[in-house]
Amino acid sequence: MRSLNKLLEPIRAESGVPALAAGVIERGKLVALGAVGRRRADHEQPVQADDRFHIGSCTKSMTATLIAKLVESGRMDWGSMVAEVFPDIRKSIRREYWKVTLEQLLTHRSGLPEDRAPDPQVFPKLWALSASQRKQAVELILQQEPVAKPGEKMVYSNGGYVVAGAMAEVVMGKSWEELMQEMLFRPLGIRSAGFGAPVNAPWGHRATPQGYLPVAPSPFADNPPVFGPAGRVHLSLPDWARYAIAHVKGATEEKPPLLSRSAFRKLHTPPDGNSYAMGWGVAQPSWAKGAVLLHAGSNTLWFAQVVLVPAARTGYLVATNAGDEKAVNAVRRALEILRGT
Repeated sequence: MRSLNKLLEPIRAESGVPALAAGVIERGKLVALGAVGRRRADHEQPVQADDRFHIGSCTKSMTATLIAKLVESGRMDWGSMVAEVFPDIRKSIRREYWKVTLEQLLTHRSGLPEDRAPDPQVFPKLWALSASQRKQAVELILQQEPVAKPGEKMVYSNGGYVVAGAMAEVVMGKSWEELMQEMLFRPLGIRSAGFGAPVNAPWGHRATPQGYLPVAPSPFADNPPVFGPAGRVHLSLPDWARYAIAHVKGATEEKPPLLSRSAFRKLHTPPDGNSYAMGWGVAQPSWAKGAVLLHAGSNTLWFAQVVLVPAARTGYLVATNAGDEKAVNAVRRALEILRGT
């Protein structure tokens, strides 16, 4: 396997981020891997190629993939409605959301408000809940005033993914975390995946005027635990590559892993020709032949991005343990250079 360290270190050094890691996929294999820098800005311990990184909202396509498995097995339906799955809390949520479907939640077309900047009225209440209280989070999220009719337009909503994950929990009688391990990670041979800030791994960092401040792993070094389905997965880059390879194969092979070809097509196809499918942004940049699947993720302490080019059977993964503008630029610069390697 090729080492990417010599390519990554100048980018990391120029940006000043504590660590930078990347992987390249070609024809169903991870062919290049690198990790440079330090696990913590205040410590000399170097980052390792198999260290775990937080991938933020890149989790969303994983949640959608899990639910696609439940749909394909007949346990759920893309048309499953909120009020059908949560009849016991129907009266405590806004009537406008009763007929919102699972598909609309996963494509950000539920009518829920945009929430990349946390709502000051809702977010503190979510912090008071544990991961086992995801249904209570659904009640809070679905009390917000809608900004559109269901299916009318795409409005990015972390809350929509929390609701979708909770729907899977109710149907299966298990937590989203358990379902992810049992139905997604283990079948793909992914062993490093977990939820929240990783322990015994690189720390996330907060940008300050004095430099990067390491943030010790704790429940407060990430978004609220109920946010899991929207963006709390961490894993190593080799394991993230296993997941990415499954999606490249899903778009190009007749008998892909995990799901049928038609199920992957559903995950990768935006409604009405729009630009967001189920956990994947879809674009056709000038440098690519055909559609590109991509997503970025950050909890403000980490930043990660995945770019898949199914037509070329290639993919690129980049992550860093900081989440400010310098980190974003470092990841994007690495992606630009990797596409030329």
